Amino acid sequence: MKNITKKILGAVCISVIMTGCTDLSYENFSQINSENFPVSESDLEASAIGVYNTLANSLVMQWLNNAGWTYSELPTDELNTGWGGTWQQLERFQWTANSMQPSTCYYNYQKGITKATRIIDDFQKSSVDEAKKQKYIAELRVLRVLYANYLYDMVGAVPIVTDADIANDVYKKWTPTRPSKDEYVQFMVDELLDSYQSLDVKQTSESIGRVSRGMALTLLMKIYLNDKQWQNAANTAKQIMDLGVYSLMPSYKSVFSIDNEGTSNTERIFSIQRIMSDQRFAWNYLSAVLPAVPLYRCSGGNQLSIAGGLKMPWAFYDKYESQDTRLETIVRYYIDKDGNEVDFREVKDSKATGAAPMKYTEDPDQAGQMSGNDFIVYRYADVLLSRAEALNELNGPTQEAIDLINQVRTRSHATPISLENFTKESLREFLCDERGRELYCEGHRRTDLIRFGKFIEKAKEAGYTVQDYMKLFPIPQSAINENPNLTQNPGY
Repeated sequence: MKNITKKILGAVCISVIMTGCTDLSYENFSQINSENFPVSESDLEASAIGVYNTLANSLVMQWLNNAGWTYSELPTDELNTGWGGTWQQLERFQWTANSMQPSTCYYNYQKGITKATRIIDDFQKSSVDEAKKQKYIAELRVLRVLYANYLYDMVGAVPIVTDADIANDVYKKWTPTRPSKDEYVQFMVDELLDSYQSLDVKQTSESIGRVSRGMALTLLMKIYLNDKQWQNAANTAKQIMDLGVYSLMPSYKSVFSIDNEGTSNTERIFSIQRIMSDQRFAWNYLSAVLPAVPLYRCSGGNQLSIAGGLKMPWAFYDKYESQDTRLETIVRYYIDKDGNEVDFREVKDSKATGAAPMKYTEDPDQAGQMSGNDFIVYRYADVLLSRAEALNELNGPTQEAIDLINQVRTRSHATPISLENFTKESLREFLCDERGRELYCEGHRRTDLIRFGKFIEKAKEAGYTVQDYMKLFPIPQSAINENPNLTQNPGY
């Protein structure tokens, strides 16, 4: 562990943030001590899986209006909503330090970090085979960085628990100050560089959904990209490409087909595995992977019932060419419960305007609101577009950058672009739009718009009153109250 971690250590309020609908699978941390740590490999494995489960809750399962996926999409040009409450707060930039959604995400991410830190310590103390131990530890370190990066993207650099003594003692009182941006970023980079080579390059059917070398490198690439370390981002993207295990799927639709959730999906780098078993969560998860739509009937005859309210604004709809198959994948025709053909461009809602998106294919083997769709976090098309962006920022338009973009576009029958038609500035503008078209509602748009300098501009175009400080969310007031040395983000 680098010395930098000592500056990032902090106490986390290990508490349950109630949404009013369900709990967050509260763990009794007070029962954890040095005498009841898991000792067998199977126990440790089960504990490690718990870190993944927290990720599912954080991004897509925690009642969707309080999930990370939602704050990544609703305040952007990709979505609008007809729902009120938290949904409306996010869309209209009306959140505060006491708002439920930022607080829920903040504590979920901190919970994931704390879990990972505890279990890393468990593995270090165990007698598990050394090679297996190092692989598990590498996996958990990468997951911890994933949570830390989501947290950083949301509220900036804040104290996180990377010390096992603190993570294992819920009663220990810490009042750390916030680390600097550079310290925080360097911590994440060092953790990934120290870990990725211990991970498997190629996933098997048994390891789908777990951290791989490609996933760790993709996370590193995105950290570099958002920190505008262009050369490092370009180099890391090339490393991923050179692994030789990823390629674009034949069609855009096939990427999101439930039939391609195993090793056959060569484009998927990391995804959240989820088989629905709890009716309380089904609606929320389904709404995340299949943004909310009216009643329709699956191909297997089972009926899924989802309320309307999330729409692709017409201005964003018009960014696609008519022949672009990405659009027809996202906005499709369905047969409703009465046997009528529904054109999702024509689905009406009293408040939201636009087309009703449904990006992932239905799960015909599940009934009612139950769905087994996996949620893609990282995929290869993002890597190609990221390298193109980094190359453009380094050197302006190059044929390599154009070719990378065209790999993505021609797959969807969009018109290929030509080098002679772009300057550095115009290609940057094009890439901002292209990432939106390709990665629609995959949880990247807010971060992308901030990096391209478009986040506040797009919000003002939509008619909202926004300030530059709203590129970050506030730290929950409850966290500020617990630690007087934890300063609030400016503006809040």
